[in-house]
Amino acid sequence: MTRVRLLDLLGFACYFLIAAALGRQAVLEGTDTALVWPAAGVAAAWLAVNGWSRWATLDLAVLFVLAVAVNAATGASASLALGFGLANVVQVVVFGVLIARWCPQWWGFGEEPPPGIDRLRDFGYLLAAAYLSALVSAALGPAAVTSITDASWKSVASWVLRNGTGIVAVFPLALLARHHVRSSTPEQAPDAVGPIRGHGPVELVALAAFSAVALWLVFLVSTDVPLPFLVLSVCVWAGARYALGVASAHALLLSAAVTVATVLNEGPFVPIEDPHTRALALQSYVAMIVVLTLALSVGRGEILQLSDRLVRSERNATEQATMVTTIVDTMTDGVTVIDANGTMVLRNPAAQTLLGDPRRDADGHIDVDAYGLRHADGSPITPEESPLELARTGSSLDKVDVVLRNPQAGGVRQMEVSTRPLPGTDPPLVVVLFHDVTAERRERDELASFAGVVAHDLLNPLTVIDGWSEALLEEARAGAQVDVDTQVQRLDRIQRAAQRMQHLISDLLAYTTARDLTITPVRVDLAAVATDVARGRIEASRVRDLPEPVITVDPDLPAVLAEPVLLRQVVDNLIGNAVKYVAPGVQPRIEVHARRVDGEVAPMVEVEISDNGIGIPDGQHESVFDTFHRAHQDGYRGSGLGLSIVKRIVERHGGTALARDNEDRGGTTMCVSFPAADPA
Repeated sequence: MTRVRLLDLLGFACYFLIAAALGRQAVLEGTDTALVWPAAGVAAAWLAVNGWSRWATLDLAVLFVLAVAVNAATGASASLALGFGLANVVQVVVFGVLIARWCPQWWGFGEEPPPGIDRLRDFGYLLAAAYLSALVSAALGPAAVTSITDASWKSVASWVLRNGTGIVAVFPLALLARHHVRSSTPEQAPDAVGPIRGHGPVELVALAAFSAVALWLVFLVSTDVPLPFLVLSVCVWAGARYALGVASAHALLLSAAVTVATVLNEGPFVPIEDPHTRALALQSYVAMIVVLTLALSVGRGEILQLSDRLVRSERNATEQATMVTTIVDTMTDGVTVIDANGTMVLRNPAAQTLLGDPRRDADGHIDVDAYGLRHADGSPITPEESPLELARTGSSLDKVDVVLRNPQAGGVRQMEVSTRPLPGTDPPLVVVLFHDVTAERRERDELASFAGVVAHDLLNPLTVIDGWSEALLEEARAGAQVDVDTQVQRLDRIQRAAQRMQHLISDLLAYTTARDLTITPVRVDLAAVATDVARGRIEASRVRDLPEPVITVDPDLPAVLAEPVLLRQVVDNLIGNAVKYVAPGVQPRIEVHARRVDGEVAPMVEVEISDNGIGIPDGQHESVFDTFHRAHQDGYRGSGLGLSIVKRIVERHGGTALARDNEDRGGTTMCVSFPAADPA
């Protein structure tokens, strides 16, 4: 046996002795049984700790010995003491069997006792187990009395009320006390609110004072007015305003006072001459006090728990609604909820941006025709085919492309629309999700066009290489003698075709880099970059025996914030185009200038590269930046990717790219902008 188990045994034995001794002091003259028996509640709590463990037999044996000893020591005969002792054991066993079945958390809980009684249903189980076990034990206790005395059925009723009430009064208080003393995580009752909240010590003192006054009026003041209800009124006060611990203590103290007054021949029960009838009346009154007080207190606790659960549910629902609202409001996709009549119930800011102001008909419903919906192929969508109409009929759509023509929403947009009926809504609601795929579809179409142009531009030089290499191979196999000039001409064509493929592949790699390279802007000396690029272009012209360009770089070019590799690519591309696109026999003359300008967010540096070249045909100053666009296809090599690469790099830095004609001396000025590195 462990030290804790031994202390439990000794402690409960002492509590039982004290409770039994006090109970045996409340015996009316002319009777053999006590008016109250709190020891029954102590015995039930004692056995409830370990339940049907291997120590249960020892606990029951000690309980039997103590019950016999107390009854014998307080005047009961040996046969009565044995009958009472056996009856106590039978009662606690029957109570344990019933309560373990109905409320298993109260039986055999060990070192983690439950927090008392928190539901009226469980309190009902406690009442049933207490009074049924008392009824079974009555076959032994009152039987022992009636076998010796001339007691009647009143002894049986008195025994049932006495022992059952003893369990009901003491067992909940014992559970609650042990829970707060032994539990590793004592449970705190919810905060009381409203009319069921007791106002601290002041009200508790008032309750005690009114209880004393009620007892004095009922049991000490001689009057013909029936006043026992006054005691019940303070029971209602205690049960309705205080937790189970305070209410149980109040009921115990009140019951003890009523019992003491009756034993001292005071109060409304004294005129009853038959002692057994008097005892039965008193025990009925005490049972009413205990049951009324505890039922109200348990009901109060259950109400508080339900109220607390409701408050937490409302708080959680509010938090969840706030979270969902925040998520919906921050979505880039448009979300709209409409009812079966077409009335808008909810709309997030993205829907306002994508669709514009709601279009309604004369009845206030969504006017689908006003949005100019069309299929992706351009054919109109009839009202019956619209996503909203299909959703209202219960159909679901998954990622259907529609074209929206709405000037309020930025003109023509291509939307991917999904709809779902919301289950369990009355009236039925439909959620519509709009995803703007305008840029994605444009990029997809551009990619398809890009792939076609790349395949065509690679196929042409590849055909040249294949054709001329096949001719050389056939002549070599045939052993034909071909003059050197013809061979050189054919090999030169093959080499030029391979160079075109190499340039195209290089431009494609540069285009991909301009799109995908992670930008980490740093301070870059624009003058140093432009000077270095100009020097390289001049050296390249000398090597190729071409007219040497004259490139003037302003030494006071402002520094910029850019990715150095991409900035150099832009400058080299623009200067390279200025050197290449000149009339035959004309010496290229190029000037590089820059100036600070105000940007939308921060100061920018606008770089201008002017040339004396052949210029850009009218109407193509914007399209020259498109992928694979070539303004001059005759006499000038190129892939049509150079300026599109420039534009992509510049825009990724937050700048702009444009082209304009030089009015005074011909040629073109290319303008690009980058963030300024230094403050003004």
